[in-house]
Amino acid sequence: MKLNEQQISQLYQFTRQHFVEWYDLQSELVDHLANSIEDRWEENPKLSFEEALQLEFKKFGIFGFMDVIDERSRFLSKKYSRMIWKYYKEFFKLPKIILTGSAIYLLYFLSEKLQETQLLYLIILVAIAIVFGIENWKIHKAQKLKEKETGKKWLFEQAVTVFDVYPFTFLPLQLINLSAGVGEVTWSKGIAILGAIILVLFALLQYVHWKIVYPKITQEMGRIYPEYEISR
Repeated sequence: MKLNEQQISQLYQFTRQHFVEWYDLQSELVDHLANSIEDRWEENPKLSFEEALQLEFKKFGIFGFMDVIDERSRFLSKKYSRMIWKYYKEFFKLPKIILTGSAIYLLYFLSEKLQETQLLYLIILVAIAIVFGIENWKIHKAQKLKEKETGKKWLFEQAVTVFDVYPFTFLPLQLINLSAGVGEVTWSKGIAILGAIILVLFALLQYVHWKIVYPKITQEMGRIYPEYEISR
């Protein structure tokens, strides 16, 4: 005996009632519960849907889905991280590596010509933070709106949004410390080169994250979860 659509819907509602908020995680649990209930019906066809469900739920112990939520959340987060890294690796190949090196050199050359390395780097850093801060806010707002309209939250969206791109994400903050005395001391060439590397990589990683990785991973999730594709 197979579960019908109404019973599958009840399983999704059941997982939500037991504090499974992410739809992609709900889907895994629903699939597991559905298979287990169908196996029970093979052994005992007289069991009602509710009886079979409660018997399966008891197997999760006194904490219910909590242990499974923790385990599967870690598993899915690692899975999504591998997918994200895959797209980064696809991007950072020739000739983009050469173009990145050229951008670093041009920024350093410009800073040397202007003789205002600290101020230039700080202006660029603020501009990057504003541009990609707005991009982050727009995506977060769209996610919240979609969640409100569909009633579904997605773990992979959170994984992409909070993904720690590189340690370089935090390195630009060090430029602020290095530039505490703007105009007092001329930076050494070593620090100027380091600053150029950090800024270019920071800007590039932010661009790749929001303009390439995020759209690609949402497309891939749309293929895996038709419900997500419909809600886009």
